[in-house]
Amino acid sequence: MIDDELLYLWYGMMNRMVHTQKIELAFRFGGIRGLWETSEKVLQESLTKKQFETVMENRTEHAVLEYRNRLEAGHITYVYPGHDCYPGKLYDIPDPPMLLFAAGDINVLKDMAPAVAVVGARKASVYGRTMADRISADVSAAGVTIVSGMALGIDGTAHRAALSGGGKTVAVLGSGINVPYPRENYDIYRSIVNGGGVVVSESGLDVAPEAFRFPYRNRIISGMSDGVLVVEAREKSGSLITADQALEQGRDVYAVPGRVTDTGSAGCNNLIKMGAMCVTSSEDILEELGIQTVKGQFLNKKLLAPAEKKVYSCVRLESRHIDDICFEAGMTVSETAQILFELEKKRLVKQLVRNYYCRA
Repeated sequence: MIDDELLYLWYGMMNRMVHTQKIELAFRFGGIRGLWETSEKVLQESLTKKQFETVMENRTEHAVLEYRNRLEAGHITYVYPGHDCYPGKLYDIPDPPMLLFAAGDINVLKDMAPAVAVVGARKASVYGRTMADRISADVSAAGVTIVSGMALGIDGTAHRAALSGGGKTVAVLGSGINVPYPRENYDIYRSIVNGGGVVVSESGLDVAPEAFRFPYRNRIISGMSDGVLVVEAREKSGSLITADQALEQGRDVYAVPGRVTDTGSAGCNNLIKMGAMCVTSSEDILEELGIQTVKGQFLNKKLLAPAEKKVYSCVRLESRHIDDICFEAGMTVSETAQILFELEKKRLVKQLVRNYYCRA
């Protein structure tokens, strides 16, 4: 009997159908294994000619193993629900991918907390590129994974900014995993794969970048992220599709404002009018993610221990005596003093005079 890992790979090999079509087929036949085990006669009677040919094209264990060998030869792997490196955030979206092909360091997918998608205009202005570069570099330096689609313009700028500072980045393709698109960004593809990032795609080997694949790609970009930042987008920009999908998935949407006379920023300005968070610097996003800037360094408050969070919340901008902090936190003096000492080392609080503390 074929194992589950190969079943998922076979499912991913059906490149002539998009995600929704494959899911519908699997549902009709009781899951991926049910689709694999249903007789050829029943499938031929139940499916259209195109569907039948797609399902049967590689429905042998030998074909799947050969395909896996081709992936391994190209240093490509794959993850699926239940795999250790399957991105956890994708479990929360309505239509998670059943298989992602991956090139590069798949461990990046295992730890993407927090992550921000950066998307925007392909024909970006100097202003748009500057903002995307500055914000992506800063949030990446703070430990945030940058997710984007490796397109020209804003996407490529975001990936490069993350890589230049040694940060983590994930590129989600609308083409096959070994088909960098656009070709002008081939250098980014290689830099991500060889530089500690990871490139992923729902499509396997040698799949061309057809237009209908990109909206499906966009749901993965937003689904992997805590929020989506849009930098320069026209009123009917494709980036707004990603923003819409982010909202449907319960993700935050951020937008960089532009001049009201600039048609290239009309989409961003409209997002802000509709309630998207206005972002003018990296600090806006970092604060939203719970990451505080402390004298040029970054500290993720979400990574503080529960007791540290409690004590830190009791410290004010003005000095407070340790007794007041103890009382509000509901802790002993010795417990509070030890935690304050740890927070001082993290440069979150400082002791002005003996036993009087304030935020750093």
